[in-house]
Amino acid sequence: MSENVPQFPNFPRTVRPAPEPLALYLRPGRNDHREILNLIAAGDAACFGAVFDPCQLARHVELRDQVLFHRLDAILDPKTQQSALPGGHTAVLGALPWGTDRAHQISDFQDTAGRRLIAVLGDFVLEQGFTQVIAPTHVLAGADDPWLTVDAESTRRLRNHLDRGSGASVPIIYSLAIPYAVFRDREQRRSLIATLTTVPAAALWLKVAGFGATSTPTAARTYIQSAAEFHELGIPVVADHVGGVIGLAIMAFGATGGIAHGVTLGERFDAGPWRKSRTKKSFGPHHRIYIPAIDAMLKPKEAEALINSSRRAMGTFGCTDSQCCPRGVKDMLENPARHFLYQRMKEIGGLSQVPEQLRPQRFLDIHVRPTTDKALAAATVNWENDAMAKKMQQNRKRLDALRVALGHHAERMPPQSFANLPKTRAAREVWH
Repeated sequence: MSENVPQFPNFPRTVRPAPEPLALYLRPGRNDHREILNLIAAGDAACFGAVFDPCQLARHVELRDQVLFHRLDAILDPKTQQSALPGGHTAVLGALPWGTDRAHQISDFQDTAGRRLIAVLGDFVLEQGFTQVIAPTHVLAGADDPWLTVDAESTRRLRNHLDRGSGASVPIIYSLAIPYAVFRDREQRRSLIATLTTVPAAALWLKVAGFGATSTPTAARTYIQSAAEFHELGIPVVADHVGGVIGLAIMAFGATGGIAHGVTLGERFDAGPWRKSRTKKSFGPHHRIYIPAIDAMLKPKEAEALINSSRRAMGTFGCTDSQCCPRGVKDMLENPARHFLYQRMKEIGGLSQVPEQLRPQRFLDIHVRPTTDKALAAATVNWENDAMAKKMQQNRKRLDALRVALGHHAERMPPQSFANLPKTRAAREVWH
């Protein structure tokens, strides 16, 4: 270099911008608002927002207010998918402003009745201050299900109603709820996509019945390939009711830009119970303990047995993250909701830092391989309980197969496109 050229040894270099974050949306159950409120108060709520059940809104009103105050998304799920099926409809759903004393029928969403129903729903969104709303769609049996055209028209009506009021900036999420067999059928996918191109939706949330956190490696690969076709819609795609390593994998491979699920629950979508008439009162499941080291959700006694099986096991499977569980295993077992939320947010945050082209292989190296190694260690514990021994063996085999399947997929079929990522509420407001 010429001596006449000035030297700038401390001149700042061009820095590659950090990738945009992958999305996590939470679906709080009846009592989950308390832990999410605690996370928000502590500044640890690294999620995009919460999906609210209108039947629980009076109980969750403080959570909604705090979500709005901290510029997260408060999303209304009108529960129309559930309320149109005999085992899903309840008196509480029927009492909603857009509800009826029986399961919804197609005629409720058509003509004058349909316009009134959508107007009531739209007014509720605006009155309650929701920043996004899930369109009033229904569970489809296939691409030729008559509900599909009705749902598309309802979405258009809702968009028009919001635009005429003060809700022009409120995005509509289209929830596509279909069986796994329909999702993997290319002819039906093409038909669904053709209809969705006519819908004024800001995002697509996929609810694939039978798919979730414990799905098979084959199902995971199928989901990744099938979801990629929906990228042509040009809107963000989110996997609803999906979590665990499977949820992380479909984001790492670019199939979706986010996931949504409950708090230790709701990581698999199953419409089966909604289709059957209710015979007795059901009780909600209890929180389980998340063991991220082996991608497992265990009952409290199972988690204790695993963690306390040896001193080495406690260090391998117990939470050692002082920000998550300051008192270690004690906090992990006594406050499973916080532990789960913190770890899931941490997993997605770490994945978001990796450039999308590098995510598949980096995910396999940093997340999947260590998980399979630790699953082997859990399976080799000298279990006195045969059921627990079987569960750990099945979990090891599942993760081993997933590692092989995803490794093969990354090598032979690397992502050709990546799903558009949802924007946070704060980012949308800055843009506007």
